[in-house]
Amino acid sequence: MTKKPCSSLALLLLLLLLVPRADATIGMCVPSAAAQLVAPAVLVNLLKAHSISMVRLLAPVPGILTALKGTGILAMVGVANNHIVPLSLGGQEAALRWLKMHVLAFLDPKQLRYLGVGNEVLHVADALVIPHVVPAMNNLHKALQQLGLDGAVKISSPLASNILGVSMPPSSGAFTPLSLPLVRPMLKFLQDTGSPLMVNTYPFQTFTQNPLNQALNFFLFHQNAPPVKDNGRSYTNILDATVDALVAAMEREGFSGIPVSVTGTGWPMQGNNKAATPANAAAFVQGVVQRALEGTGTPKRPKQGMEVFLSDMFNHQNNSGNETNHEMHLGVFNLDGTPAVNVTFGRAH
Repeated sequence: MTKKPCSSLALLLLLLLLVPRADATIGMCVPSAAAQLVAPAVLVNLLKAHSISMVRLLAPVPGILTALKGTGILAMVGVANNHIVPLSLGGQEAALRWLKMHVLAFLDPKQLRYLGVGNEVLHVADALVIPHVVPAMNNLHKALQQLGLDGAVKISSPLASNILGVSMPPSSGAFTPLSLPLVRPMLKFLQDTGSPLMVNTYPFQTFTQNPLNQALNFFLFHQNAPPVKDNGRSYTNILDATVDALVAAMEREGFSGIPVSVTGTGWPMQGNNKAATPANAAAFVQGVVQRALEGTGTPKRPKQGMEVFLSDMFNHQNNSGNETNHEMHLGVFNLDGTPAVNVTFGRAH
């Protein structure tokens, strides 16, 4: 499932009840169309009311950025796929103009946390765009250096988790050969600049494609899920396993220490598959939120907290007639601000 990220009210109210460690972050993906669906000020008040401290925009939306200004909410702002080539060919000056015109004209620089160059470019972008991704990242980094913001603002490019050709067991994690011409230079950039590898992962797709490989409980964070044993480590959920498979894949390419940011994840509450239910969506969202707020990291990186963006903030209208498109049913809120998914609040024991 190619998803433009982030997901649930459960999460939000859960944030009120649980205080995350400093190294654990829960964010919310805000679709670009949200400014037409909900007034930006109302959208931001909804975020504030539920203590969401970080949002992801796939592209700059002036109304939303302006509404965020001064709230303390941090932002990840995306560069649309069709802007990558101009930012690559235009050099540092083009990157500086883009930053000033589309981001810093509206948002307090102190609130800019990440720039995400493209979204799932290997999966959805024109092949001619892909060689320009890392050059565009380099130009944006130089522009940030010129502005004195390179220490605070990190740059990456959210990729789909299908860059993993091998993901189980996690220690065998390896990138697909087709992804390596992009991934290798990107990892060098990330290591040099202290930036995270960004990945969108939608385990629902993995489960529906291979339902016999792992029990559904493993995907839904249920405590009775049969663990996956791997070189002395024990995995009880799909999120930990995926992150550690990415870490292993990076190490296989000679890169260690690069953090992983999950820039979009969710579970559909309806669709034409029996696993797409409100109960399963609630279980997955609560599991992701609780897992991130624990701040204990994964079995391979137990001291490194997890950063996760849920996808999407708003549920699409259910009268589209397209029940095969599970991406339309990943939202956390309805457009009126009520929860789209019911979740049992509080930390599991």
